[in-house]
Amino acid sequence: MATDPVAILKDIGKQYGRRVSSANLFDANVCTSPHDAERPWEILALPGDIFRHKLNITFEDHKITFYANGDFIAVTVAENLDVGVCSINRRDKVFQLDLSPFRVPGFQSFPVYSRQPEADLRQFLNSAALAKALSTLQLTEHESLHIYGSGVLLYLQRDSKDEVMSSVEIACKLAEQFPAVEERLDLAALPAEFENLFELIPKWALSDDEKRSEMLEEESRESLRKFVKIVSPYIPAIDKYLDSFGDESPPEAAVTLGTLAECCLEAQIRLRDAKEG
Repeated sequence: MATDPVAILKDIGKQYGRRVSSANLFDANVCTSPHDAERPWEILALPGDIFRHKLNITFEDHKITFYANGDFIAVTVAENLDVGVCSINRRDKVFQLDLSPFRVPGFQSFPVYSRQPEADLRQFLNSAALAKALSTLQLTEHESLHIYGSGVLLYLQRDSKDEVMSSVEIACKLAEQFPAVEERLDLAALPAEFENLFELIPKWALSDDEKRSEMLEEESRESLRKFVKIVSPYIPAIDKYLDSFGDESPPEAAVTLGTLAECCLEAQIRLRDAKEG
């Protein structure tokens, strides 16, 4: 590609006020660095092959993660989708997908790889949403589209920030057409004293440390102050409740409540550091 993917990533980060961070990702779908013959767990990194740069943004309420190496920008739209794994125009080596005899109507040159039941795959390949996405994406020879239960992934070789962001918008619209997996957490077993915290759990009680840190970083100071003001008085009671399980594993709802308390403490640290800074 004519434009450096890392330079494009930095342009996107600048537009969204986000910093490009360092990464060390070997993605088997596009990275070709060999493994050491004598130490097969080690990768002999080729120049520009490993994804060394990462960026997280929010685009129209979608969480977007970018990775860049010397050749590609990998874009992930994170969702919980009720779909089978499928890749178009490149075999997904991570999931070891099989070549399908079927194609997307109107896009016969794009090979399709999947392990979905035939009926489900054909329904997906014939969907208007997929046809529209491929028509507007205009995938080039080495680009590809991957669909997972965890979201939509694109490997792109584009020449500008605007071209990449246009592809992000297309991927987001495609993801919106898939049925979502509803994650239901039964909070009914939690003590009634914590009822006022229930509505905060979906947003703030993120179990993934990295995602929780990113969410806190994106929140305004005023939002963090309001969150801390509500949750902090409950922290001693939450600690006492979690201690009551002793050596037994607490139920999922209790663990989530503990994560909410942890998030509150992390928010307090951020507010304190911002004040001291």
